[in-house]
Amino acid sequence: MPRNRIIYQSEAVYAGPSPSTGFHLEQTTTTVWTGVNAITTTLNGRSKVKQLQRVQTANYSFNITRQDVNQFGELAAIDRVILESPTVSLDTSYILGSLENEDILGFSMTPSGSTAVFAALSGFLNKESDERNYFIKTVPEGNDALGDSDVLDPSTTSNTNVIGIGNGFISSYTTEASVGDFPTASVSIEGLNMQFDRGVSGNAIPAITPADGSKITATKYALASGEASNNVSGVSALRPGDITLSWYPNGGTTAITELTGVSLSDAKIQSYSLSFDLARDPLQKLGSRFAFAREITFPVTVTCSVDANLGDITTGSLADIIDDDSAYDLDIKLNAPGTSNADNVMARYVLKKCKLDSQEYTSDIGSNKSVSLSFSAQVGGPKQSTVGLFISGLAH
Repeated sequence: MPRNRIIYQSEAVYAGPSPSTGFHLEQTTTTVWTGVNAITTTLNGRSKVKQLQRVQTANYSFNITRQDVNQFGELAAIDRVILESPTVSLDTSYILGSLENEDILGFSMTPSGSTAVFAALSGFLNKESDERNYFIKTVPEGNDALGDSDVLDPSTTSNTNVIGIGNGFISSYTTEASVGDFPTASVSIEGLNMQFDRGVSGNAIPAITPADGSKITATKYALASGEASNNVSGVSALRPGDITLSWYPNGGTTAITELTGVSLSDAKIQSYSLSFDLARDPLQKLGSRFAFAREITFPVTVTCSVDANLGDITTGSLADIIDDDSAYDLDIKLNAPGTSNADNVMARYVLKKCKLDSQEYTSDIGSNKSVSLSFSAQVGGPKQSTVGLFISGLAH
């Protein structure tokens, strides 16, 4: 029976392993000896495709650009030729309950309690976790994607559909929180292919060979049944009342309490937004139909804006900023509900060696006087530990 509609209840979003052209099922190899002959058999095991948790939105599209071929003597183009690879996009957002989704998406992070430091984007910079496939599963109408047990055999008349985004790269990431709302994160992804499948296993991955756009048919994928949204942290969602923001001198351990007329210790912080863009430069060559690689355009800048209601106004001067031009480490901690203990940090974002870009004040009749602080820092190399964005917390 055809569906009348599709709503959020029946959908789930998944991310595959990196690289996008690699195995999406765990490979098990067994060797059996028959006399003097060895017979090696490779079996497909558990799926490597993981479900993103607490997803709130999922929007995807593709656009095809064509070049007109015109000639004298004829008004309409004699042909419209595809010279560039189509643009495929996926935008998704989710509520933060831990850093499980960031781990699945390929961010490098420091697990809670570890002293090791990993730049958050190091996996993207060194190509270890940059490219992967994404999947949106839709189960039959009226059923929850959570815990679904639909038939996995694609040869049956299963009513489960999968939309696959092939060769996906993260192009932007934003995490934000405000008073009265849950902390969230949103991710934008650019891909090379979009594929529509019936059934959740036995289908070829949506990845293509970038140089010529040919499909990869030998590698298959499978999507596991939907999982509960609190299977890692045991927390349904983080709360704004458990978030702390602190500023330190770059490399320092003692938090600063004042910043150019603003008492940070007395400011009533209302919201923050931390984001970065990873613009991609398509590399092309003669003999290839499309770009054979899409490299990150540098420099990559991470920005963070903080809005607060003012309490006490302190002393300070713009001239001092120009003379000193200090760098800071901005530390954002999202603790487990009802706690402020360092051992209960579910997610932590540290923007190191950031500098103050702007400071805006707003005051009008009927509203509290507020200030907006904007900071930015550039991303360093994978092994740099003193500059850029660093993420730590509970991931798995």
